[in-house]
Amino acid sequence: MNMLKQLNAAIEYIEANLCAEFDLDTVASIACVTADSFIRFFSYMTGMTLTEYIRRRRLTLAAQDLQHSKTPIIDIAIKYGYDSAAAFSRAFAKQHGITPSVYRKDGGSLKVYSPASFHIMIKGAKEMDFRIIELADTVVYGVSKQYEGQGYKTREELRHSMWANNCDDVPGQLCEGGWNQPGSTSYDGVWYGIWQYGKYMIAREKADVKTFDVETKTLPAGTYAAFKTECGGFAWEEFPKLFELIFDSWLPASEYKQKYDLAIEVLHLWTDHDLRQKNRYYEVWIPVELKK
Repeated sequence: MNMLKQLNAAIEYIEANLCAEFDLDTVASIACVTADSFIRFFSYMTGMTLTEYIRRRRLTLAAQDLQHSKTPIIDIAIKYGYDSAAAFSRAFAKQHGITPSVYRKDGGSLKVYSPASFHIMIKGAKEMDFRIIELADTVVYGVSKQYEGQGYKTREELRHSMWANNCDDVPGQLCEGGWNQPGSTSYDGVWYGIWQYGKYMIAREKADVKTFDVETKTLPAGTYAAFKTECGGFAWEEFPKLFELIFDSWLPASEYKQKYDLAIEVLHLWTDHDLRQKNRYYEVWIPVELKK
């Protein structure tokens, strides 16, 4: 365990000196290894070189500066080690898929990286498709179940029970048709899985449900951190991984904190089996506010 403490202390030193040309020998001495050993170990455990990690972390912090300050782009570029606005713009666009000037003006999705931390498993240093969104009050219709104290061993067990058509088939209570039904598009589009106050609710917006003889809920307006998975995965695999990254890595290291007890799963689904397997993806929206 002392080794883990030493490695995490080395990461803390790197994070504290991201905007400076820090001494690799100092990093290695904090970790109690040689410089070459630290570089090899870091690359093996995180899947990226130390240089790449530093570049990704700097561009993550640079995006925060663009969003929350009026500092000129050239000054932000110099702060994070770029000698020109053009070089910074190219690097920023390569990571985030958008130029600094466009992001500052219009916002957009980002590829952000949380600080690495060494545990029994390695957390952080993983790509997260992240953006800040402003949500208007949104009324949804659905069915909920109590989670806390109702016999479900895990949240994943409750989620599976509510989505499975051989259990309660909550989706079937909201929409006509069924999964894989030829010619049906009733399940196409956006679904919500809402965790709040010990309950989980499966819901859709008004235009997407067949009956309003169900519960209603208003997703409150405000600022949300939105995280997106890649296409094609299974919800029962993707959501636990995404929640772990958000709450164990991103949230502790970000400038935001969770605003209240609410987490929204957003499922982009298709009725057609082949389309669903190829194109489905998931998001998690967390209400946030800036830390003071």
